[in-house]
Amino acid sequence: RHRLFHGAFALTSFAAGFAATFLPLYAFAASGTPVITTSPTTPIGTAPVGTVNTSTVIFGPSANFPKVEIVSYDEKIGVVPLTQLHYAGADVTLKLTNTSKVVTDPAWLAVKDANVLMRQNTSGVSIPTLQPGASTTVSVHLDAVLPAAQSQLPEDQQYSQWNTQYRNVCGPQFSSVLDWRGPQAQTPMDPHRESLLVKEGWSDYAKVPPSVPICSGNQCVKVCDIEKSVRNQLDGKVTGYSFFVGQYPKFGGHGDARTAADAPETAFKSDTKITVASVSKLVTTIAAVRLLDQKGVSLDAAIGPYLPADWTLQSNYIKNITFAQLLGQRSGIKDYGNVSMDYAKLKAFFTQAVNTNANTMCQGSGVVNPSNPVNVNNQGWCYSNYNFAIMRVLLPKVAGFAEDANQATRPQTLANQYTQLVQQNVFNLVGQNGVSCKPPVNNTNFAYAYKGPADNTGGTNWGDVSLICGAAGWYLSVEDMAKVMLSLNAKDGKILAASNGKDLFETMRQRGLGWDVDNNGELEKNGGWGAACDANGVCDNITTSVAMFGPVTGPRVLGVLFINSNITGGGGAQGVLEKAYNSSLYIKP
Repeated sequence: RHRLFHGAFALTSFAAGFAATFLPLYAFAASGTPVITTSPTTPIGTAPVGTVNTSTVIFGPSANFPKVEIVSYDEKIGVVPLTQLHYAGADVTLKLTNTSKVVTDPAWLAVKDANVLMRQNTSGVSIPTLQPGASTTVSVHLDAVLPAAQSQLPEDQQYSQWNTQYRNVCGPQFSSVLDWRGPQAQTPMDPHRESLLVKEGWSDYAKVPPSVPICSGNQCVKVCDIEKSVRNQLDGKVTGYSFFVGQYPKFGGHGDARTAADAPETAFKSDTKITVASVSKLVTTIAAVRLLDQKGVSLDAAIGPYLPADWTLQSNYIKNITFAQLLGQRSGIKDYGNVSMDYAKLKAFFTQAVNTNANTMCQGSGVVNPSNPVNVNNQGWCYSNYNFAIMRVLLPKVAGFAEDANQATRPQTLANQYTQLVQQNVFNLVGQNGVSCKPPVNNTNFAYAYKGPADNTGGTNWGDVSLICGAAGWYLSVEDMAKVMLSLNAKDGKILAASNGKDLFETMRQRGLGWDVDNNGELEKNGGWGAACDANGVCDNITTSVAMFGPVTGPRVLGVLFINSNITGGGGAQGVLEKAYNSSLYIKP
């Protein structure tokens, strides 16, 4: 029951011998924002004076409706082959779950599109009562809401206008609508409820719909404008891509993850896995920061005690490098490390003698195995794969795993332990299970790398890269990374502690751990990986980027973009996201 106290409303004389209760009534949008700021008071009941306690009003119980989420969404838009018959619609499977401790109320269910592109083609679906923890699934079909016909070829014009509107508003924006289905006499005080409708497992991050501008001070951005810029930059110019932008779990994609030359031809979707190259460094950093905190090991602790006990280090400098220096690319290592980061290579590098008089400058990716790769006199920022690949060796010992004494099996043991630790300390915590450093098993939904959109010769399958994972190698979908970024941005504590004076994500930002760009207006990590280069130096390529745009004080706009080929005209994922965000900014009227 809901109890409103006397100070919330007015009691005045209504008729001789009666008192009336008045209450201001407000209308709210789906975002929770009042539609109006003031409301006239409205009488909600009368009673003889002296017969009721006029200091309080007690309403009936609230409705107990289940949580509604999308299990699958199959949208079909096109023209029937060899005809002029158009079609547009979607089949949606919904899961309703009772997350409360009491039985849910019976209800009618409908799906509503705020952008008025789609409409349910049946009346409300009957939903039975559900016991605590129980769930049920239902399916609904949505048809396109076409504009009125205006010519002799009305269907062509109608669908053309509809498609234009679809692009202008960036597709539908769904809500679930639940209405009381019980006896009228038992109707609760809130018999109608509308909630933002998103994919299963994403409701925690469905707070503000993408139609609501994101503003900081007088500067705003519309997520749909960012999306349209991404599409304008990439459609037809790459083999395939998938992306996420904003603060709300809505995704996009275009083109092929795998072309017909690498059958089966597979569309690039938000759940398509791709090896994300150096975005893996950010993943490794998040896992390391959490694990070190959990185990009580300082970021400024030396790595020496966590290297294999049978490694004979020839340099005190190496053993005294700290975790923070590695994760912040300030270890003194000046070798880019553009080589295979397997166990043998790591052992050889970190056990080598160090020339304390060397003055080696930071080397680019084109310099392989430079002499004197460590400069003990310069801990300035220098990009190196060694800084992150070594985490595959260090983190298992931080976690307390026993060291594999068998030299032949140790590389695989460490790789398995590292993968498990990242799963447990990052992805599993936000419900993205089964993430790994190799393609999904018995599943073709992962991307190959291609030279460009005209490449019909077959691409590169990176395969299992577990034995070199850390600085690169993680197979992630846009959804995997978006869920992590949404958690970090929300500071919900699911992955990194964000309470009691401890904010580990802010520590990452302030100390420059894991990022390529870390300033007040942008945090960004990008990646690129090429192979199978032709005589002109054009390679099968992937380019990836993860970013947070906006001031540190918030609100931030998140971006994830994975592309599986070169972009016609040049550039990479980082530049696409930055241009899309910056070109979409506007001053609040």
